[in-house]
Amino acid sequence: MNRFLLYFLQTFIAASLSIFGQTETAESVATAPSKERQAWIIATSLPKDMQSPIKVLSGKELTEVKIMKRGLGLPVRVPAEGILEVVNPVTNAEGKPGYERYASIKIPDGINKALVILCPVPGLPAPLKFRSQVVDFEKFRGGDALFVNVCQYEIGVMLGDKKSVLKPGQTMIMATGDFEGKKNTEVSYHYREVGQNTWNLISQSTTMLVSNRREILIFSYDHELGQIDYHGLTLPVLE
Repeated sequence: MNRFLLYFLQTFIAASLSIFGQTETAESVATAPSKERQAWIIATSLPKDMQSPIKVLSGKELTEVKIMKRGLGLPVRVPAEGILEVVNPVTNAEGKPGYERYASIKIPDGINKALVILCPVPGLPAPLKFRSQVVDFEKFRGGDALFVNVCQYEIGVMLGDKKSVLKPGQTMIMATGDFEGKKNTEVSYHYREVGQNTWNLISQSTTMLVSNRREILIFSYDHELGQIDYHGLTLPVLE
């Protein structure tokens, strides 16, 4: 067994037999006033020189956002222009306050409840630290599973009788059908290099789907380890 595949098996077994069933916190179910456009922010990881909470600029409003491993912090208001920025407040050479902008995020028109995924990428033009991806939360129903691929490999997903391939940068909501309560489903994940035919197993298990919560799995690339990583969350249905 090669070291790359062994890393995957050890990581997934140590974490859980499944990505599903992680516990959301009280903060993860909190919402802002429903008439506002809102965005919830998560990160695959934070650079070593950053800590949670991060600072997000919404128009002229600066908000601290807690980055949680298994849930969501409080949402931020999306301004009329739809632009959010991850920033670091600084003082310029003239002694005036300003910001270093680590990421600029455009929330498309028509998305009223957004999930923003921050992925740190080394080598971006300074002071940028993140690329971002936006998902429409209102299309993400209870019981469904959201898969996000922000790594350079293709990811294969098998959930019950459903199969799909996520190309690098692709987001996919896999509908699990109308059901009430809980149901057991077989699930497996695979990876391969773009353009190759051979798939490598990441994890295979049986998971429990729950009709009143939503599951997210984000595949990313850990530049420090030089390997694929993942970030799983369990979320309630937003009202």
